[in-house]
Amino acid sequence: MVNAQPDMIVAGEAADGHEAIQRFRELQPDVSVVDWNLPIVRGEEVLGTLNEEFPNARFVVITALNGDDCIRQALNLGARAFLHKDMLRRELLAAIRAVHQGEKYVPDKIANWIKKER
Repeated sequence: MVNAQPDMIVAGEAADGHEAIQRFRELQPDVSVVDWNLPIVRGEEVLGTLNEEFPNARFVVITALNGDDCIRQALNLGARAFLHKDMLRRELLAAIRAVHQGEKYVPDKIANWIKKER
């Protein structure tokens, strides 16, 4: 889906969090899409590690988990967008573009989730 866009290219992929950190260090992409529930090194550690090294890194976090704990944690760790996996087809490209432009992107469904959990 991303590679089909004229203004985007997938620079790299990783199978787990450890590999995601290494690939980011090598490629330093404009925007990274990170699964919150990665094996070996979880998404929160990936974001924490990379934000220390690359404070201007831009992350879109995706997850299949429900609840606001991971949403809040991801945003606090520097994620600029947060999507539930059931939103990817509708929201991913818009999220990547917004984050690339320096904006935050939190769909209404996620924002409402956070409000309900307060």
